[in-house]
Amino acid sequence: MLTDVLRMAVPVRGFPMKNMRIENRDKATFPKGLRGGNGPSPRLRRPSGRGFAMNEQLTGLPATSDIAKAQAKRLRSALAPDLTIGHSQALELIARVHGEQSWGRLNSMIGVPTSDTSLTGNPNGNAPAMPIPSGTPSETAKSPTLPTNHVEQRVLQALWHGLERARDTQASAKTRAQTNALLKDEVIATVSVEGWLDTLDASLGGMIFDMGSENLLKISGVAAVSRFRRPKVRDTSVYGFTGLRPASFAAILIWLERLGFDTHPEAFYEPFIADIKQAKYVDEDELTCLWHSKEKKRFQTREYFVDATTKITNVRRDVVKGRGGLTIEIARSTDPLGLIESLRIYR
Repeated sequence: MLTDVLRMAVPVRGFPMKNMRIENRDKATFPKGLRGGNGPSPRLRRPSGRGFAMNEQLTGLPATSDIAKAQAKRLRSALAPDLTIGHSQALELIARVHGEQSWGRLNSMIGVPTSDTSLTGNPNGNAPAMPIPSGTPSETAKSPTLPTNHVEQRVLQALWHGLERARDTQASAKTRAQTNALLKDEVIATVSVEGWLDTLDASLGGMIFDMGSENLLKISGVAAVSRFRRPKVRDTSVYGFTGLRPASFAAILIWLERLGFDTHPEAFYEPFIADIKQAKYVDEDELTCLWHSKEKKRFQTREYFVDATTKITNVRRDVVKGRGGLTIEIARSTDPLGLIESLRIYR
């Protein structure tokens, strides 16, 4: 019975990003100098001759053991004080939720490399691969036009519950260690935002988990980048992955801070802010970090999100005060589901 409850309490996370391979299939040519002569041009396709990796969407396993441990931590917090369990017990329950008999079994399956891991764009496994485009152009054309501030209902719910639980946090030694580990890579997996915020407050990481990292990128306006392993002379296929550059990762933390969450973005960009200050040219995310490092007074915030696809009735509008002097206007249904029509955050 408890396991059935936990299956509902701890959602299984799926990751939309898959390993993509560029393979020669047509009669076009590479740009001059790429292969030392004419050769077929690349095109994206799924890797052939292999199944999905264990931590991909079909199985829904956590991307890393740190994320699974964070889920266990949030589970303990959710059960307390009615039920007190140890951390090891929580890990075993998380393993059962994900369909495994023990934590040792689940931990061994997380991040298991496939037979062609040596060909992936990131051998360390810290960045997910490129997503596979879904739908055809004709299907896209038939979809209704939505306002630019439209978000899914689960994003509104996650933001609202996160704002209700927002509190002061402190960057710990674990936060700094996590920062150093992430900065070793040129491109950081988007799911790492959840794990990094977990070092500050489990509810912050839980909010990102609930809304999904892909939705976080959409509403924050921060773009992911793609990287491909440079093909060798005789290579006809390469692997690529998508993720966040360090400045983009910090820009997400800054955006969350503007919404009233104590995310300590300076703890993340501190190791590379000096390079940004000395650079002649900077990109948008690096500029965001630079301005944040110079702020001496309260920043201004104005964000407005709506759910334009869900029909919501019996809507009541409330105005509440958020953390740090922010004003939050929420329009939500009085029905038991409490669906949210819109959420406005400003100062």
